[in-house]
Amino acid sequence: MSTVDVYYDGECPFCSRYVRMLRLKEAVGHLRLIDLRENSEMRSELSRQGFDLDQGMVVEIGGRRYGGGEATNQLALMSTPINWFNKLNRMIFSNPRMAALSYPVLRTGRWITLFALGRQGLNEAYNDVAARQVLFSSLFALISLFHVFNYAFAYGRFPPQADLIAVFAAAVLVLARPQSARALAVLMLASLISAIAQAPVQSNHTILRNIVVVGYWLSFAVTAIRARPATEVFANFTLAGCGALLVMYVFGIFHKINTDFLNPETSCALALWAEMPWPLHAIQGTAMDMLAIYGTFAVEGAIMLALIFPRTRYVGLVCGIAFHVLLGLSNYAAYLAFTTLTISLHVLFLSPSQLDRINRSPEMALIRRNAARPIYVGVFLVLLAGGALAMSRYNFTVANIYLLPMVLPLCYLILRYGAHVRNDSVDRRGRTAFAIGAFATSLYFLSAIMPYMGLKTAQSINMFANLRLEQGVSNHLVFSNPPGPFTYLEDVAVITGSENSTLLTG
Repeated sequence: MSTVDVYYDGECPFCSRYVRMLRLKEAVGHLRLIDLRENSEMRSELSRQGFDLDQGMVVEIGGRRYGGGEATNQLALMSTPINWFNKLNRMIFSNPRMAALSYPVLRTGRWITLFALGRQGLNEAYNDVAARQVLFSSLFALISLFHVFNYAFAYGRFPPQADLIAVFAAAVLVLARPQSARALAVLMLASLISAIAQAPVQSNHTILRNIVVVGYWLSFAVTAIRARPATEVFANFTLAGCGALLVMYVFGIFHKINTDFLNPETSCALALWAEMPWPLHAIQGTAMDMLAIYGTFAVEGAIMLALIFPRTRYVGLVCGIAFHVLLGLSNYAAYLAFTTLTISLHVLFLSPSQLDRINRSPEMALIRRNAARPIYVGVFLVLLAGGALAMSRYNFTVANIYLLPMVLPLCYLILRYGAHVRNDSVDRRGRTAFAIGAFATSLYFLSAIMPYMGLKTAQSINMFANLRLEQGVSNHLVFSNPPGPFTYLEDVAVITGSENSTLLTG
């Protein structure tokens, strides 16, 4: 009988149990099980030889080494049919073709299990999570809390449904552990379930959030199937968020190129400004009307262009954050969730050097030291309760004043330490990140362009643009003819009763 060495991940429950259940000692003369977690020299040697140790075990037989599916095939050939597990294993994996087809499924299951258990892969010798993920997770958790408030109070869905309660609980978990990739995955899962439960009725910020969630889970699936380091889940997702933000700006401008938005008597830009807190709403007159209408085009266009180029990106970040914080102060609608979501997507444009400066700043160190202290937790809960109460009374400006202190410290850090400097590093993203980003961006673009195809309006992204394309009538200056080639928008539903709904009767 030959000597067999099995190199495996001792922290992987699949690997250790698989080897035990095969009962190889009864089939081979000399069997050595080497835990690569405890043998760094062998781990380095196998990596130098080209074995990806996160793809599975390595088996050495007679001086020859096999990895992944080939290793499983060799173990199956050596096992004896002494129990049901060995019989089943031999039936599936003794055939090289069957082993090659079946092993990726087992590898994916192994990766998901290790991720759920919070265990690093053998190639993931890291202790710190990227600052970008911490910032994004914190902001995405806040937008999730505000999203629940929007639906529960502003949209009249109180008491909140089970899916919203799950989103709220997951958001609290992320705020408690913003560095945890698993906590973010739980929040993304709750958000996905909630998106399905709330369909087809979605608000502007919910549609954008759903695209972000789709991009995240696509990245998660690709990373799990390929058994890549778990850090790649977030790394390959970021372009999806960046692309979605740019599409939002494109249609935030394009939708508004219509006669009603440009008309001061009907433009929602003026309605929004009229609901600003004092002294902003006191600034009135023809000049202010024109500034509110045409300034929107100038500001959103400038932000979009600035974000595209690295040298001007910081300007885009500053202007984008300021613009959306200003919008959030209006009592015209519950904007806070949308404001926080856009800020979280702006964070994804920061370079590694900019993020490193933010993460190493004394202010961030102060936040990390004090975040869990009872007095700060108490202040957070008071602000949260005050914001929720104000939103339940449709005092959206007051709600923003209560809740913005949770957002502003992160905004300050971006403004203070996010400026571009000459030697800043740039992100090196691979083809997977670009493919995921292109898919999510295209999906959002298709949703936004559907009104002009005659498919839908409300569940696109209307961006409060006064856009009208229904019943064969268009007020858009570019698409002046009725939309097409589809004709669904020619049929218009007329609301004849509301059953005392405040959302319909106003």
